[in-house]
Amino acid sequence: MSRSTPIAQTYDLLTSLLALNPSTVELVPGDGSSWISQNAGTSYEPFLFVENNLGIPQKILYSVYLHAVGVFNTALRKHPPQTSNVTEALIASSSVLILANPSHQTALNTRKQLVREEKIDPCRELQFIASLLPSHHCAKHAELWYHRRWLLSIAHTPRQVAIQSNTEIVSSDTLLDIAPDSLRPELDLTARACELYPRNYFAWTHRLICTRSLLRIATTFPEERDKIISMLRCEIAEIKRWIEYHVSDYSAVHYITTLVQCLHQANHSFLRDTIKDAGLFGHASSLVRAYPDHESLWMYARTSFLESDPHSQELMERFLGEARSMSEQSNGNLGGNAASQCHEHAQRYLSRKWQVC
Repeated sequence: MSRSTPIAQTYDLLTSLLALNPSTVELVPGDGSSWISQNAGTSYEPFLFVENNLGIPQKILYSVYLHAVGVFNTALRKHPPQTSNVTEALIASSSVLILANPSHQTALNTRKQLVREEKIDPCRELQFIASLLPSHHCAKHAELWYHRRWLLSIAHTPRQVAIQSNTEIVSSDTLLDIAPDSLRPELDLTARACELYPRNYFAWTHRLICTRSLLRIATTFPEERDKIISMLRCEIAEIKRWIEYHVSDYSAVHYITTLVQCLHQANHSFLRDTIKDAGLFGHASSLVRAYPDHESLWMYARTSFLESDPHSQELMERFLGEARSMSEQSNGNLGGNAASQCHEHAQRYLSRKWQVC
């Protein structure tokens, strides 16, 4: 295909590539001319499709988007469709609309309806959304994360469980009754998305909903308990490593502190024991010592202090003494502004150390 290819043909090529469920989809600046000259004559021009990874020039996408809007609106007026061609047009055009605008509610709702009508397989739709969410362009769109949770609830047959009274674990936007093995890929997906946006609130929220579902399963299905405890321990260890490399990430700290509170509030000793084994307060206090001017770490220390094992009293008292020292004087290893921030964070920590974040 040459660069002078009509928009309709470029649109057809793009929709056919998206229908292959590429592993990743990423927008790249410009019109793709920098690689077209190097890969002249390939059947994917002006797109780059290598080892099931799709690269789309931004200028090409936005020109195709205008064509997709027309196709989508025409097909939508004919919905419910009398022919398969209308359904195919809705599926193809909506994929382009969502790629260009991941918060396009009409396109997302149309695809939900097609899933309900069994015109789109929910597992294939999960694959499509999974190819978008780790991309820089899509990672921070709440609507796309919600769409994925809706798909998970449709794709996985729920196990009939009685509603428990543990409101700390159950919420209105949950993934109840989904097998633990089906939730593990969700944790991996959010990790990739958060690498692109370290403060990605919506990805961390999705991750928290997944782990809350694990807590629910652990308390409802005893046969799953050992597997979930192992997953939770790995999860806490992974988040501890994440915070070490992203000390300013409030969303990550909020995630682990909320998870710790859920574990603590659950009326099950095997969940509370998971916290005691995690050594969170020792981890948080060591990070505060290393990076005392980061408020997120003080928040982490405060919550882990409240949920820590009473046997760590000596460690807690030693850290409180250090916090008092930091609140009373500037840290000689820090610059003026950083020292002032350290002083403020230490004072705030001491005033709120008995309060849950």
